[in-house]
Amino acid sequence: MMGRKRRQRARRVDTLIGENTAIHGDLEFSGGLHLEGRIVGDVRASTDGSAVLVVDEKGQIEGQVAVPHLVLNGSVRGDVHAGEHVELGEKARLEGNLYYSVLQMAEGASVDGQLRRRDADAALEGETPLTALADDTLTARNDS
Repeated sequence: MMGRKRRQRARRVDTLIGENTAIHGDLEFSGGLHLEGRIVGDVRASTDGSAVLVVDEKGQIEGQVAVPHLVLNGSVRGDVHAGEHVELGEKARLEGNLYYSVLQMAEGASVDGQLRRRDADAALEGETPLTALADDTLTARNDS
């Protein structure tokens, strides 16, 4: 039952960035963000620890990523800092270092960088890899 609840949370979508959409600039979000388009800039979840970023097969990010939960089946060029869980699908492509607590990786996924497991002590000390984004950050929130 708990596994089913976690899987449902991971697929919740509050914001969808479609296949024909490109964002140039940093993005901060809360809730669930599903990316089918392209982001050139840093992507960061708000301080809510339940935020989930899902990058679809056609989704692309060029920049740093800092989220609690990541489901990647597209491509990221930049370091990824995931506080909780990372799921790399069979078509996932990461060019950068991956900092994670729990990692699930499918056959066919590609990582060109270091895999660095975050220990509990670093998380307790409030380690925040992306402490500040530029002033022109685009914010997408679900306040309901």
